[in-house]
Amino acid sequence: MAERRAPPLPSLSRSVGIVLRTAHLGAMALLVGGAWFGVPAVELRPALVASGLSGAALLVSEASHSRHWVYQLRGVFVLVHMGLLALAPRLGTGALLAALVVGAVGSHLSKPVRAWSLRHGAVVD
Repeated sequence: MAERRAPPLPSLSRSVGIVLRTAHLGAMALLVGGAWFGVPAVELRPALVASGLSGAALLVSEASHSRHWVYQLRGVFVLVHMGLLALAPRLGTGALLAALVVGAVGSHLSKPVRAWSLRHGAVVD
């Protein structure tokens, strides 16, 4: 009979990424949901701050994976995500929803697609 072994644990880097992404998703959910349901801006401030801080930490974590990050599709999706968030005060909840969709799509693309470089026209790490 085959010996049973526990599955390998994720690396520290991977674990940090999971924690940051989870915190960011939670903060964004509170922010977008609150905006959708008309919660006053002052009451959304903690979610906005948590979203910004977790997003910045996630950006640093993601950018550390490759020096080509900013012109790979993963970087482009993050820049579009941030641009939509910057437009949210003027465009309202629609910009927040669009940012949520862009962030979700960008983070769920396959690794080869995420690593596609617009500069090189190929996958680069």
